[in-house]
Amino acid sequence: MKAALRIPLILIALAIIFAGLSQAAVKEEPWSEIEARTKFLRTKHYIEVVRVHSNVYKSARAKGGQDVPGPFPVHVMLPENYETDVNRRYGVVYLLGGKSGWDNGPELGGATYWSVWCKTPLVMDNLKSGNLTPASFQENVNDRELRMFNQWLRENPYDDIIAVSLWNPGGGATGQYEKYLIEEVIPFIDTHYRTVPDRRFRGIDGACAGAAQAIMISARRPDIFGYAGGQQTDLGSYPMVPDVWRSNVARIKKAGGIVYNINTNTKDGCNTYSNRGRLYELVEDMKAAGFPVTVNVFESCGHGYCAYRYPNGHQALYWFSRQFSNNMKALGINQNLAPAIASTNSPTDSQKPQQASVEKDNRRLPGLW
Repeated sequence: MKAALRIPLILIALAIIFAGLSQAAVKEEPWSEIEARTKFLRTKHYIEVVRVHSNVYKSARAKGGQDVPGPFPVHVMLPENYETDVNRRYGVVYLLGGKSGWDNGPELGGATYWSVWCKTPLVMDNLKSGNLTPASFQENVNDRELRMFNQWLRENPYDDIIAVSLWNPGGGATGQYEKYLIEEVIPFIDTHYRTVPDRRFRGIDGACAGAAQAIMISARRPDIFGYAGGQQTDLGSYPMVPDVWRSNVARIKKAGGIVYNINTNTKDGCNTYSNRGRLYELVEDMKAAGFPVTVNVFESCGHGYCAYRYPNGHQALYWFSRQFSNNMKALGINQNLAPAIASTNSPTDSQKPQQASVEKDNRRLPGLW
């Protein structure tokens, strides 16, 4: 009788063990497959929608207050020839959405902020064409700015990059979000796409509140990002940004420095540079610390979704392209097939991000200081 009972008990125990192993395997699976591939508005650049399994965010609060379970979508915007030009490697810029994006939650807003709302694939197409017209900016550009863009593109054509738009939970405390971005999303991108996994080929940018977050995250993790930007940076809602940045100056210098690109608009309600507010003071501190800063004040649009559909968004993508391209040439990457590059957290002079020639051209833009 005891022997007869022992066999079912052993079977039950084995079933429990295998079930546990199965659950553990599912739980430990870090990545998802490509969920969808789409060309937005018949653009040549296209979006791959992936879902990165996260141990940081198991769920998130959506608009209306309900909890939405993860994993959440990440939109990867790729060049037209990504699948055929199989030996080419790319720099990556990570794009953080503004408050209007995260108010709509991780599914409806989130990753779609830059990919769909701000039409980043269309902007990439415009830059790749090498010839911008007023229609490229939905008529939100003046003659002087348009001439400047086309001069840049004639002298130094746009070089393909990868842009990644991801869900942003918002708020001033970015510690948990940094963990999600740096420990989960970036390793996924570097593992599954042909990037150069090094700070010289990685940037972070954002719009409005996302710009404030981009500046803070890059300041705290300069070992990850060599380049950082801000589009209509909202320092009114996020007054802690300058203090966070200043408290990390030594860390930034130790990592090799960060090169900055700051854009705003004369019609922008969050533009505190014109009246020498917080943004002006932050930029002056960046310069005083010895970090290269490119700044543009565009005249042709306000806050809203100008970030990447209008002049400042075109300039930002072009700027990141030139930084990465210059570093590629300096290291011989993509010249005659890409050599391997080792990443290190102890930068030499050659690892410090270099300021591309676009900064000189930017000085001709109206409103530049």
